[in-house]
Amino acid sequence: MAARLRVGGVAALSVSLFACAHYPLNAPLPRSDPDYGYRVSATSGDTDDSQQLLLIVNFSGGGTRAAAFAYGVLEALRDTTVRFDGRERSLVDEIDILSSVSGGSFTAAYFAVYGRRIFDEFEARFLRRNIQRELLWRARLPFNLVRLVSPYFGRSDLAAEFYDEQMFRGATLGDLLDGDGPALLINATDMTLATRFTFDQEQFDLLCSDSMSFPIARAVAASSAVPVALSPITLKNYAARGCGYQPPSWVGEEIARGYSSTRLHQEALRIAEYRTAGAEAYVHLLDGALADNLGLRSTIEKAVEAGGYARLAAGAGFKHFRRVAFLIVNAQTDSIREWTRSASAPGVLDALTSATTVTLNRYNYETIDFFRQNLDQLVADIREERCRPRGEQPVPADCGDVAAHLIEISFAQHPDPAERTYLRELPTSLGLSDEQVERTIAAARTIVAASPEFQSLVRDLAQLPAPAS
Repeated sequence: MAARLRVGGVAALSVSLFACAHYPLNAPLPRSDPDYGYRVSATSGDTDDSQQLLLIVNFSGGGTRAAAFAYGVLEALRDTTVRFDGRERSLVDEIDILSSVSGGSFTAAYFAVYGRRIFDEFEARFLRRNIQRELLWRARLPFNLVRLVSPYFGRSDLAAEFYDEQMFRGATLGDLLDGDGPALLINATDMTLATRFTFDQEQFDLLCSDSMSFPIARAVAASSAVPVALSPITLKNYAARGCGYQPPSWVGEEIARGYSSTRLHQEALRIAEYRTAGAEAYVHLLDGALADNLGLRSTIEKAVEAGGYARLAAGAGFKHFRRVAFLIVNAQTDSIREWTRSASAPGVLDALTSATTVTLNRYNYETIDFFRQNLDQLVADIREERCRPRGEQPVPADCGDVAAHLIEISFAQHPDPAERTYLRELPTSLGLSDEQVERTIAAARTIVAASPEFQSLVRDLAQLPAPAS
Protein backbone atom coordinates (compact mmCIF):
# COMPACT_ATOMS: atom_id res chain seq x y z
CA MET A 1 0.00 0.00 0.00
CA ALA A 2 2.81 2.42 0.89
CA ALA A 3 4.58 1.64 -2.38
CA ARG A 4 1.37 2.25 -4.35
CA LEU A 5 0.88 5.55 -2.55
CA ARG A 6 4.43 6.62 -3.43
CA VAL A 7 3.92 5.68 -7.07
CA GLY A 8 0.60 7.47 -7.10
CA GLY A 9 2.20 10.51 -5.53
CA VAL A 10 4.96 10.58 -8.14
CA ALA A 11 2.38 10.20 -10.91
CA ALA A 12 0.28 13.03 -9.51
CA LEU A 13 3.37 15.23 -9.19
CA SER A 14 4.36 14.40 -12.78
CA VAL A 15 0.90 15.35 -14.05
CA SER A 16 1.07 18.58 -12.04
CA LEU A 17 4.51 19.43 -13.40
CA PHE A 18 3.40 18.62 -16.95
CA ALA A 19 0.39 20.91 -16.58
CA CYS A 20 2.57 23.74 -15.24
CA ALA A 21 5.32 23.35 -17.83
CA HIS A 22 4.81 26.33 -20.09
CA TYR A 23 7.15 28.99 -21.41
CA PRO A 24 6.54 32.46 -19.89
CA LEU A 25 4.42 34.61 -22.17
CA ASN A 26 5.60 38.02 -23.30
CA ALA A 27 3.35 40.75 -21.92
CA PRO A 28 0.70 42.48 -24.06
CA LEU A 29 0.95 46.23 -24.69
CA PRO A 30 -2.24 48.05 -23.62
CA ARG A 31 -1.52 51.10 -25.76
CA SER A 32 1.26 51.91 -28.19
CA ASP A 33 3.34 55.00 -27.47
CA PRO A 34 6.33 56.07 -29.60
CA ASP A 35 8.08 57.31 -26.46
CA TYR A 36 7.57 54.08 -24.50
CA GLY A 37 9.52 50.85 -24.47
CA TYR A 38 13.04 49.63 -24.97
CA ARG A 39 14.32 51.61 -27.96
CA VAL A 40 17.77 52.71 -29.08
CA SER A 41 16.56 56.30 -28.85
CA ALA A 42 15.83 55.79 -25.16
CA THR A 43 19.48 54.90 -24.49
CA SER A 44 21.11 57.81 -26.34
CA GLY A 45 20.41 60.61 -23.88
CA ASP A 46 22.78 62.26 -21.44
CA THR A 47 25.79 59.97 -21.07
CA ASP A 48 29.46 60.53 -20.46
CA ASP A 49 30.56 59.24 -23.85
CA SER A 50 31.54 61.58 -26.67
CA GLN A 51 28.90 63.01 -28.97
CA GLN A 52 31.58 63.24 -31.68
CA LEU A 53 31.77 59.47 -32.27
CA LEU A 54 28.98 57.03 -33.05
CA LEU A 55 30.48 53.58 -32.42
CA ILE A 56 28.42 50.56 -33.44
CA VAL A 57 29.84 47.13 -32.59
CA ASN A 58 28.56 43.88 -34.10
CA PHE A 59 29.23 40.46 -32.55
CA SER A 60 28.80 37.39 -34.76
CA GLY A 61 27.62 33.91 -33.90
CA GLY A 62 29.81 30.88 -33.20
CA GLY A 63 29.07 29.60 -29.68
CA THR A 64 31.69 30.10 -26.95
CA ARG A 65 34.27 30.74 -29.67
CA ALA A 66 32.36 33.84 -30.76
CA ALA A 67 31.72 34.93 -27.16
CA ALA A 68 35.44 34.69 -26.31
CA PHE A 69 36.48 36.50 -29.49
CA ALA A 70 34.01 39.30 -28.75
CA TYR A 71 35.25 39.50 -25.18
CA GLY A 72 38.86 39.84 -26.39
CA VAL A 73 37.81 42.73 -28.64
CA LEU A 74 36.16 44.45 -25.67
CA GLU A 75 39.43 44.07 -23.74
CA ALA A 76 41.31 45.63 -26.67
CA LEU A 77 38.87 48.56 -26.77
CA ARG A 78 39.21 49.00 -23.01
CA ASP A 79 42.98 49.27 -23.35
CA THR A 80 42.82 51.67 -26.33
CA THR A 81 42.70 55.26 -25.16
CA VAL A 82 42.47 58.27 -27.47
CA ARG A 83 42.33 61.94 -26.64
CA PHE A 84 39.41 63.58 -28.46
CA ASP A 85 36.40 65.73 -27.65
CA GLY A 86 38.24 67.40 -24.82
CA ARG A 87 39.68 64.48 -22.86
CA GLU A 88 41.33 61.07 -22.85
CA ARG A 89 38.81 58.35 -23.62
CA SER A 90 38.80 54.55 -23.49
CA LEU A 91 37.03 53.29 -26.60
CA VAL A 92 35.10 50.60 -24.73
CA ASP A 93 33.21 53.42 -22.97
CA GLU A 94 32.38 55.00 -26.33
CA ILE A 95 30.30 52.07 -27.65
CA ASP A 96 26.84 53.39 -28.47
CA ILE A 97 25.16 50.31 -29.94
CA LEU A 98 25.89 46.59 -29.60
CA SER A 99 24.18 44.37 -32.19
CA SER A 100 24.63 40.63 -31.78
CA VAL A 101 23.57 37.15 -32.78
CA SER A 102 23.97 33.69 -31.29
CA GLY A 103 27.20 33.19 -29.29
CA GLY A 104 28.07 36.88 -29.56
CA SER A 105 24.83 37.74 -27.74
CA PHE A 106 26.15 36.33 -24.44
CA THR A 107 29.04 38.83 -24.43
CA ALA A 108 26.98 41.72 -25.76
CA ALA A 109 24.20 41.24 -23.23
CA TYR A 110 26.56 40.81 -20.28
CA PHE A 111 28.41 44.02 -21.16
CA ALA A 112 25.15 45.93 -21.69
CA VAL A 113 23.82 44.80 -18.29
CA TYR A 114 26.98 45.01 -16.15
CA GLY A 115 29.38 47.31 -18.01
CA ARG A 116 33.03 47.00 -17.00
CA ARG A 117 32.21 44.28 -14.48
CA ILE A 118 32.40 41.96 -17.47
CA PHE A 119 36.20 42.06 -17.19
CA ASP A 120 36.05 40.68 -13.64
CA GLU A 121 33.22 38.18 -13.99
CA PHE A 122 32.50 36.95 -17.51
CA GLU A 123 35.31 34.46 -17.92
CA ALA A 124 34.35 32.57 -14.76
CA ARG A 125 30.58 32.88 -15.25
CA PHE A 126 30.51 31.83 -18.89
CA LEU A 127 33.65 31.44 -20.98
CA ARG A 128 35.49 28.95 -18.78
CA ARG A 129 32.45 26.80 -18.10
CA ASN A 130 31.18 23.95 -20.22
CA ILE A 131 27.71 25.43 -20.63
CA GLN A 132 26.76 22.71 -23.08
CA ARG A 133 27.47 19.96 -20.55
CA GLU A 134 25.67 21.83 -17.76
CA LEU A 135 22.57 22.26 -19.93
CA LEU A 136 22.56 18.55 -20.77
CA TRP A 137 22.90 17.68 -17.09
CA ARG A 138 19.96 19.92 -16.19
CA ALA A 139 17.82 18.46 -18.95
CA ARG A 140 18.31 14.97 -17.49
CA LEU A 141 17.05 15.84 -14.03
CA PRO A 142 13.73 14.05 -13.35
CA PHE A 143 11.99 17.36 -12.63
CA ASN A 144 13.05 18.77 -16.00
CA LEU A 145 12.52 15.54 -17.94
CA VAL A 146 8.84 15.78 -17.06
CA ARG A 147 8.68 19.47 -17.99
CA LEU A 148 10.36 18.84 -21.33
CA VAL A 149 7.62 16.39 -22.31
CA SER A 150 5.24 19.35 -22.49
CA PRO A 151 4.74 20.79 -26.01
CA TYR A 152 4.80 24.24 -24.40
CA PHE A 153 8.22 23.99 -22.79
CA GLY A 154 11.37 23.24 -24.77
CA ARG A 155 15.11 22.92 -24.33
CA SER A 156 15.63 26.63 -25.06
CA ASP A 157 13.15 27.55 -22.31
CA LEU A 158 15.26 25.47 -19.93
CA ALA A 159 18.41 27.18 -21.27
CA ALA A 160 16.82 30.61 -20.73
CA GLU A 161 16.17 29.74 -17.08
CA PHE A 162 19.80 28.68 -16.71
CA TYR A 163 21.15 31.88 -18.32
CA ASP A 164 18.90 33.98 -16.10
CA GLU A 165 20.00 32.19 -12.94
CA GLN A 166 23.71 32.09 -13.73
CA MET A 167 24.27 35.38 -15.56
CA PHE A 168 21.44 37.87 -15.94
CA ARG A 169 19.65 37.51 -12.59
CA GLY A 170 16.22 38.63 -13.69
CA ALA A 171 17.38 41.57 -15.82
CA THR A 172 14.90 42.72 -18.45
CA LEU A 173 15.24 44.92 -21.52
CA GLY A 174 13.64 47.72 -19.53
CA ASP A 175 16.39 47.51 -16.90
CA LEU A 176 18.92 48.58 -19.54
CA LEU A 177 17.36 52.04 -19.57
CA ASP A 178 18.43 52.58 -15.95
CA GLY A 179 22.15 52.44 -16.78
CA ASP A 180 24.42 54.42 -19.07
CA GLY A 181 25.65 51.50 -21.16
CA PRO A 182 25.22 51.01 -24.89
CA ALA A 183 21.98 50.15 -26.64
CA LEU A 184 21.65 46.40 -27.03
CA LEU A 185 20.12 44.86 -30.16
CA ILE A 186 19.85 41.09 -29.76
CA ASN A 187 18.86 39.41 -33.01
CA ALA A 188 17.10 36.10 -33.61
CA THR A 189 15.45 34.54 -36.68
CA ASP A 190 11.70 34.23 -37.18
CA MET A 191 11.58 30.64 -38.45
CA THR A 192 8.18 31.17 -40.12
CA LEU A 193 9.00 34.34 -42.04
CA ALA A 194 12.73 33.57 -42.42
CA THR A 195 13.52 37.14 -41.36
CA ARG A 196 15.48 38.93 -38.66
CA PHE A 197 13.76 39.49 -35.31
CA THR A 198 15.31 42.20 -33.12
CA PHE A 199 14.42 42.47 -29.45
CA ASP A 200 13.40 46.11 -29.23
CA GLN A 201 10.11 47.99 -28.96
CA GLU A 202 10.00 48.68 -32.71
CA GLN A 203 9.63 44.92 -33.24
CA PHE A 204 7.40 44.42 -30.21
CA ASP A 205 5.04 47.18 -31.44
CA LEU A 206 4.22 44.92 -34.39
CA LEU A 207 3.09 42.28 -31.88
CA CYS A 208 1.32 44.77 -29.59
CA SER A 209 3.66 43.50 -26.89
CA ASP A 210 5.62 45.20 -24.10
CA SER A 211 9.40 44.97 -24.46
CA MET A 212 10.18 46.47 -21.06
CA SER A 213 9.43 43.34 -19.03
CA PHE A 214 10.98 40.87 -21.46
CA PRO A 215 13.86 38.91 -19.85
CA ILE A 216 17.27 39.42 -21.43
CA ALA A 217 18.01 35.74 -20.80
CA ARG A 218 15.14 34.71 -23.09
CA ALA A 219 16.33 37.08 -25.82
CA VAL A 220 19.81 35.54 -25.60
CA ALA A 221 18.32 32.03 -25.59
CA ALA A 222 16.35 32.82 -28.76
CA SER A 223 19.38 34.38 -30.44
CA SER A 224 21.45 31.23 -29.76
CA ALA A 225 18.75 28.58 -30.33
CA VAL A 226 20.68 26.35 -32.73
CA PRO A 227 18.20 24.20 -34.70
CA VAL A 228 17.84 20.56 -33.59
CA ALA A 229 20.15 20.97 -30.59
CA LEU A 230 17.82 23.55 -29.06
CA SER A 231 14.13 24.32 -29.49
CA PRO A 232 12.60 27.59 -30.72
CA ILE A 233 11.68 30.32 -28.26
CA THR A 234 8.00 31.22 -28.66
CA LEU A 235 6.33 34.62 -28.29
CA LYS A 236 2.64 35.47 -28.54
CA ASN A 237 1.46 37.96 -31.15
CA TYR A 238 -1.25 40.21 -29.66
CA ALA A 239 -1.78 42.33 -32.80
CA ALA A 240 -5.36 41.08 -33.24
CA ARG A 241 -6.28 42.58 -29.86
CA GLY A 242 -5.18 46.02 -31.02
CA CYS A 243 -3.05 48.52 -29.13
CA GLY A 244 -3.42 51.63 -31.28
CA TYR A 245 -0.23 51.03 -33.20
CA GLN A 246 -0.26 52.22 -36.80
CA PRO A 247 2.51 51.15 -39.18
CA PRO A 248 4.16 53.89 -41.27
CA SER A 249 2.13 54.93 -44.33
CA TRP A 250 4.72 53.51 -46.72
CA VAL A 251 3.90 49.97 -45.58
CA GLY A 252 0.37 50.13 -46.98
CA GLU A 253 1.57 51.92 -50.10
CA GLU A 254 4.16 49.22 -50.80
CA ILE A 255 1.67 46.40 -50.26
CA ALA A 256 -0.88 48.08 -52.56
CA ARG A 257 1.76 48.52 -55.25
CA GLY A 258 2.09 44.78 -55.72
CA TYR A 259 5.09 42.50 -55.44
CA SER A 260 8.55 43.98 -55.77
CA SER A 261 12.00 42.63 -55.00
CA THR A 262 13.13 45.93 -53.41
CA ARG A 263 14.30 45.94 -49.80
CA LEU A 264 11.56 48.41 -48.87
CA HIS A 265 8.86 46.11 -50.23
CA GLN A 266 10.31 43.11 -48.39
CA GLU A 267 10.27 45.09 -45.16
CA ALA A 268 6.66 46.06 -45.81
CA LEU A 269 5.74 42.40 -46.28
CA ARG A 270 7.51 41.49 -43.03
CA ILE A 271 5.63 44.16 -41.07
CA ALA A 272 2.30 43.27 -42.65
CA GLU A 273 2.69 39.60 -41.72
CA TYR A 274 2.87 40.46 -38.02
CA ARG A 275 0.06 43.01 -38.17
CA THR A 276 -2.46 40.78 -39.96
CA ALA A 277 -1.99 37.70 -37.78
CA GLY A 278 -5.09 36.11 -36.29
CA ALA A 279 -6.30 36.00 -32.69
CA GLU A 280 -4.20 32.95 -31.82
CA ALA A 281 -0.89 33.86 -33.40
CA TYR A 282 2.63 33.05 -32.25
CA VAL A 283 6.20 33.82 -33.28
CA HIS A 284 8.78 31.03 -33.13
CA LEU A 285 12.40 32.15 -32.95
CA LEU A 286 15.64 30.34 -33.74
CA ASP A 287 19.35 31.21 -33.86
CA GLY A 288 19.92 34.71 -35.23
CA ALA A 289 22.78 33.45 -37.39
CA LEU A 290 20.24 31.88 -39.77
CA ALA A 291 19.08 35.33 -40.93
CA ASP A 292 22.27 37.31 -40.30
CA ASN A 293 25.37 35.85 -38.69
CA LEU A 294 26.95 39.28 -38.15
CA GLY A 295 24.10 41.28 -36.60
CA LEU A 296 24.77 43.87 -39.32
CA ARG A 297 21.67 43.57 -41.43
CA SER A 298 19.51 45.12 -38.72
CA THR A 299 21.28 48.42 -39.45
CA ILE A 300 20.71 48.02 -43.19
CA GLU A 301 17.04 47.07 -42.85
CA LYS A 302 16.26 49.68 -40.20
CA ALA A 303 17.81 52.33 -42.48
CA VAL A 304 15.52 51.19 -45.30
CA GLU A 305 12.50 51.54 -43.00
CA ALA A 306 13.61 54.97 -41.75
CA GLY A 307 14.22 56.36 -45.25
CA GLY A 308 18.00 56.51 -45.09
CA TYR A 309 20.90 56.32 -42.65
CA ALA A 310 20.65 60.00 -41.69
CA ARG A 311 17.04 59.66 -40.58
CA LEU A 312 17.81 56.40 -38.80
CA ALA A 313 20.64 58.00 -36.80
CA ALA A 314 18.66 61.15 -36.01
CA GLY A 315 15.57 59.15 -35.02
CA ALA A 316 17.72 57.09 -32.65
CA GLY A 317 18.98 60.27 -30.99
CA PHE A 318 22.44 60.51 -32.61
CA LYS A 319 22.59 63.92 -34.27
CA HIS A 320 25.96 65.52 -33.53
CA PHE A 321 28.58 62.88 -34.33
CA ARG A 322 31.33 63.64 -36.83
CA ARG A 323 32.68 60.10 -37.04
CA VAL A 324 30.69 56.88 -37.31
CA ALA A 325 32.47 53.54 -36.96
CA PHE A 326 31.11 50.05 -37.54
CA LEU A 327 33.24 47.41 -35.82
CA ILE A 328 32.33 43.93 -37.04
CA VAL A 329 33.66 41.06 -34.91
CA ASN A 330 33.44 37.98 -37.11
CA ALA A 331 34.25 34.62 -35.51
CA GLN A 332 33.57 32.59 -38.64
CA THR A 333 35.51 29.37 -39.19
CA ASP A 334 36.21 27.22 -42.25
CA SER A 335 34.74 23.90 -43.30
CA ILE A 336 36.52 20.85 -41.88
CA ARG A 337 39.75 20.49 -43.89
CA GLU A 338 40.15 16.79 -43.12
CA TRP A 339 37.53 15.97 -45.74
CA THR A 340 39.97 16.91 -48.51
CA ARG A 341 42.25 14.10 -47.31
CA SER A 342 39.58 11.40 -47.28
CA ALA A 343 38.53 9.20 -50.23
CA SER A 344 35.23 8.26 -48.56
CA ALA A 345 32.15 10.46 -48.95
CA PRO A 346 31.29 12.60 -45.90
CA GLY A 347 28.35 11.38 -43.81
CA VAL A 348 24.92 13.00 -43.47
CA LEU A 349 25.92 15.04 -40.41
CA ASP A 350 29.14 16.17 -42.12
CA ALA A 351 27.20 17.24 -45.22
CA LEU A 352 24.67 19.15 -43.09
CA THR A 353 27.48 20.91 -41.21
CA SER A 354 29.16 21.85 -44.48
CA ALA A 355 25.93 23.15 -45.99
CA THR A 356 25.34 25.40 -42.97
CA THR A 357 28.95 26.62 -42.83
CA VAL A 358 29.14 27.39 -46.55
CA THR A 359 25.84 29.31 -46.42
CA LEU A 360 26.78 31.36 -43.36
CA ASN A 361 30.30 32.14 -44.56
CA ARG A 362 29.11 33.21 -48.00
CA TYR A 363 26.34 35.30 -46.45
CA ASN A 364 28.87 36.96 -44.13
CA TYR A 365 31.03 37.95 -47.08
CA GLU A 366 28.09 39.29 -49.09
CA THR A 367 26.76 41.30 -46.13
CA ILE A 368 30.08 42.98 -45.36
CA ASP A 369 30.78 43.63 -49.04
CA PHE A 370 27.32 45.17 -49.53
CA PHE A 371 27.73 47.35 -46.45
CA ARG A 372 31.20 48.47 -47.55
CA GLN A 373 29.82 49.49 -50.94
CA ASN A 374 27.09 51.52 -49.23
CA LEU A 375 29.41 53.30 -46.79
CA ASP A 376 29.82 56.32 -49.10
CA GLN A 377 26.04 56.55 -49.44
CA LEU A 378 25.70 56.50 -45.67
CA VAL A 379 28.06 59.47 -45.34
CA ALA A 380 26.38 61.31 -48.23
CA ASP A 381 22.95 60.84 -46.61
CA ILE A 382 24.16 62.35 -43.34
CA ARG A 383 25.94 65.26 -45.01
CA GLU A 384 22.92 66.08 -47.17
CA GLU A 385 20.59 66.06 -44.18
CA ARG A 386 22.84 68.24 -42.05
CA CYS A 387 23.68 70.75 -44.82
CA ARG A 388 20.10 71.22 -45.98
CA PRO A 389 18.85 74.83 -45.52
CA ARG A 390 16.10 75.13 -42.91
CA GLY A 391 14.27 78.41 -43.28
CA GLU A 392 16.37 81.37 -42.20
CA GLN A 393 18.64 79.33 -39.96
CA PRO A 394 22.26 79.41 -41.17
CA VAL A 395 23.74 76.15 -42.33
CA PRO A 396 26.64 75.17 -40.01
CA ALA A 397 30.03 75.67 -41.67
CA ASP A 398 31.16 72.18 -40.60
CA CYS A 399 27.93 70.41 -41.63
CA GLY A 400 29.84 68.24 -44.08
CA ASP A 401 32.46 67.14 -41.59
CA VAL A 402 31.36 63.51 -41.41
CA ALA A 403 33.39 60.38 -42.10
CA ALA A 404 32.76 56.67 -41.68
CA HIS A 405 34.97 53.70 -40.80
CA LEU A 406 34.19 50.04 -41.42
CA ILE A 407 36.41 47.71 -39.41
CA GLU A 408 36.23 43.94 -39.65
CA ILE A 409 38.00 41.82 -37.05
CA SER A 410 38.21 38.16 -38.08
CA PHE A 411 40.35 35.07 -37.57
CA ALA A 412 41.63 35.37 -41.14
CA GLN A 413 43.50 38.56 -40.16
CA HIS A 414 45.75 36.97 -37.54
CA PRO A 415 49.38 37.62 -38.56
CA ASP A 416 50.53 34.10 -37.55
CA PRO A 417 49.52 31.43 -40.14
CA ALA A 418 49.66 28.65 -37.56
CA GLU A 419 47.39 30.56 -35.20
CA ARG A 420 44.98 31.31 -38.06
CA THR A 421 44.67 27.59 -38.72
CA TYR A 422 44.14 26.87 -35.01
CA LEU A 423 41.39 29.50 -34.71
CA ARG A 424 39.60 28.44 -37.87
CA GLU A 425 39.33 24.86 -36.59
CA LEU A 426 37.75 25.76 -33.25
CA PRO A 427 34.38 24.03 -32.79
CA THR A 428 31.02 25.77 -32.61
CA SER A 429 29.84 24.70 -29.17
CA LEU A 430 29.06 26.13 -25.74
CA GLY A 431 32.09 24.51 -24.16
CA LEU A 432 35.76 25.19 -24.95
CA SER A 433 38.88 24.25 -23.01
CA ASP A 434 40.71 26.91 -20.99
CA GLU A 435 43.48 26.90 -23.56
CA GLN A 436 41.05 27.47 -26.43
CA VAL A 437 39.40 30.36 -24.57
CA GLU A 438 42.74 31.97 -23.69
CA ARG A 439 44.10 31.72 -27.23
CA THR A 440 40.88 33.10 -28.72
CA ILE A 441 40.89 36.11 -26.38
CA ALA A 442 44.58 36.73 -27.06
CA ALA A 443 43.97 36.42 -30.81
CA ALA A 444 41.30 39.12 -30.68
CA ARG A 445 43.67 41.53 -28.97
CA THR A 446 46.44 40.76 -31.47
CA ILE A 447 44.16 41.21 -34.49
CA VAL A 448 42.74 44.51 -33.23
CA ALA A 449 46.25 45.86 -32.62
CA ALA A 450 47.35 44.84 -36.12
CA SER A 451 44.24 46.08 -37.92
CA PRO A 452 45.01 48.95 -40.34
CA GLU A 453 41.31 49.91 -40.35
CA PHE A 454 41.20 50.12 -36.57
CA GLN A 455 44.40 52.14 -36.38
CA SER A 456 43.00 54.49 -39.03
CA LEU A 457 40.01 55.16 -36.77
CA VAL A 458 42.28 55.83 -33.78
CA ARG A 459 44.38 58.33 -35.79
CA ASP A 460 41.29 60.02 -37.16
CA LEU A 461 39.79 60.50 -33.69
CA ALA A 462 43.08 61.86 -32.33
CA GLN A 463 43.13 64.49 -35.12
CA LEU A 464 39.59 65.75 -34.53
CA PRO A 465 39.60 69.44 -33.61
CA ALA A 466 38.78 70.20 -30.00
CA PRO A 467 35.15 71.25 -29.46
CA ALA A 468 34.41 74.96 -29.32
CA SER A 469 34.28 76.31 -25.79
